Formats: sequence, C-alpha cells, structure tokens
Amino acid sequence: MQVRTERPQTPGEFLADLRREVERHPAVNHPLLVRVAHVPFTREDYGVLARQHYALVGMFTNYLERLLRTAPDSRAKQWIAKVLVDEYGEGSDGKDHAELYREFVAAACGGLDLLEVTPLHTAVTDFVEAHLRICATEPFLVGLGAIGPGHEWSIPKMFGLLLRGLARAGFADEEIVYFKLHVLQDQDHGRWLEEALALYAVEPEACQQIRRGALLSLEARTRFWSGVQRKIVRWRQPANVHARTQSARENYDESREITLQTFRHKLAKSARNTT
Repeated sequence: MQVRTERPQTPGEFLADLRREVERHPAVNHPLLVRVAHVPFTREDYGVLARQHYALVGMFTNYLERLLRTAPDSRAKQWIAKVLVDEYGEGSDGKDHAELYREFVAAACGGLDLLEVTPLHTAVTDFVEAHLRICATEPFLVGLGAIGPGHEWSIPKMFGLLLRGLARAGFADEEIVYFKLHVLQDQDHGRWLEEALALYAVEPEACQQIRRGALLSLEARTRFWSGVQRKIVRWRQPANVHARTQSARENYDESREITLQTFRHKLAKSARNTT
C-alpha cells in the first residue's frame, strides 16, 4: 500500500500562514486597542498611553543594530540597513521617530515635563529588555521573527486602531504623524521583510525559529498593552480602581516600577558591562 506523505510548505505558504497568525494574535487585537477604536478616550487617557509607550519608541533602532551584528550574510544586512535608514528619519523631513513621538507626547500631555520621571509599568520595561535579549543572544532567525513579523506585520493593524481613537479625541494630523508614518512605512518594511524571509524559510527548523521569534514578541506585546491599560485605569480612578482589576492589583507589585530616566541608566550600565 502506498503511504501518502504530506507535502512540506513552500516559503510563501509558511509566510502567508504566519501573517494570518500574527494578525489574529491577541496582542494585535488587544481589548485596549479595540476599546480605543470604538469608545471615546480623552486626551489625558492618551497622555498616559504616550508616556508608557515612549520607552519602546526610542529602542527599535537598538534592536535592529543588535540584529545587524548577528546577520549571517549581506542580503540580511541589506534589509536591516534599509529599515534603519527609514527609522533614522528618511521620509519624515529628517526627524527620527523618537522626535516625532515627542511631538505626540507634547500634544497629549501639554508638554514633556513628566516624560522622564513617570513610573513605567514593569510590562513596559520587560518588553524592551526581552527584545534586547532576543536580538543579541537568540539565533538570528528568532530575532528576525521578533522584529519582522512580530513588529512590522503587527504595527499597521495596531496603530490603525489607535488612529481611529486619536481622531475621535480631536488630535490634529500634524500631532499624530508618528502613527500615520508607521502605518505607511511598516507596510513597506513588511514587504521588504517578506522578500528576506522567503530566502530563509526553506527548512522546517528555520521556519520554527522565525515563528518562535514572532510569538515571543507578540506575547510581550500582549503584556505591554495590558500594562498600559492598567495605567490608564489607575489614572482614571487613583483612589478606587474598578473592582474588576482587584486580582491584577493583588498580583502586581508597583514598587518594582522605575522611571524612564532610571531605566535608561540601567540599560546603559548593562551595555557597558557586556562590552
């Protein structure tokens, strides 16, 4: 009797399945993002989000630079370098993405005074540290999965939901350039990435590494959005947080939170110790 063997996926089939998995992931469809898209939030709510999210904004080039050092060949290095050019300010009037984001923070918060001294939810700092570790110590394809599918395929959909809420809250187009630019740029980055990934997603082990990196990133992103959501609820009800968050309060230690300023010092010290 002839035994039928399952045909292995082509790189294109694997990447199409992975893109669908990314777009359906709870991180990309987090309850906070869904609520923002459909329920009115105030500028002050977005101010809380802005100060928490800013810690991630300035780090993406760092992830890419670490990944660049582990890239196995010139083709991979060229893709990463191409994305880095965009991140450094190409196509945004010479402003890097951190500068564009500070303009949004100023609009949402009325200034930048609290940006460096606001306590960050541990899910925020954990997100950054996890990606620094992935890009520096994991196999290259795990890092590429985290920064590629984990970021470039997920951000256009997540930011699309945010943009609907920001428009409802009355933000002007010039105040939210960061988000609009990312939706457009990351669609380009995603296409560039797909070309690069197709060169590597040939063997099952390579596919497993790419998918593992994407899921590691998205799982950290789920925790990040939950942390931001908790910060918004805490800001709205500082003396009496809603009863449904009681379990989260009991399992979360706010004393572990540090400010962005302290976090940067911690990262700089860690970088010195590893060089």
